[in-house]
Amino acid sequence: MSRYQSIIDELQSADHVADCNTPTRRFFRCWIDGSYMGPDHYHQNCDFIRNNIDNHKRLRMFAIDQFCQYMAHEYDISRGHAQKTIVASLAKDKLAELTTELIDDAKDLVAD
Repeated sequence: MSRYQSIIDELQSADHVADCNTPTRRFFRCWIDGSYMGPDHYHQNCDFIRNNIDNHKRLRMFAIDQFCQYMAHEYDISRGHAQKTIVASLAKDKLAELTTELIDDAKDLVAD
C-alpha cells in the first residue's frame, strides 16, 4: 500500500474526525506536546498558542501546519504532499470538523 493510500485509509476510518482517541489524534497531541521533537518544540508551541489563544485565524493556521508536519513525519513525505493528501482524502465538511478538533487539541495543551 502506498503512503498516500495509507493516509487516506487512516483519515477515512469510521468516526475518525470526531473521536479524540484514535491513534492519529493521540499521536498528534504527542507531536504538539514535544514528545516527537523535544522540549524546544513544546515550548514554541505553548508560546504560540498562548499568544494567539483568542485569534482563531492564527490558531487554525497553527493546527493545520502542525498536523501536516506531523503526518509528513509519520509517513516520511514532504509537508506539502501530506497537506495535499489530507485535503484530497476528506470531504470539505469533515476537513473543517477535523480542523476544529485539532484547534481544540492545541488549546488543551495550554489549558492548565
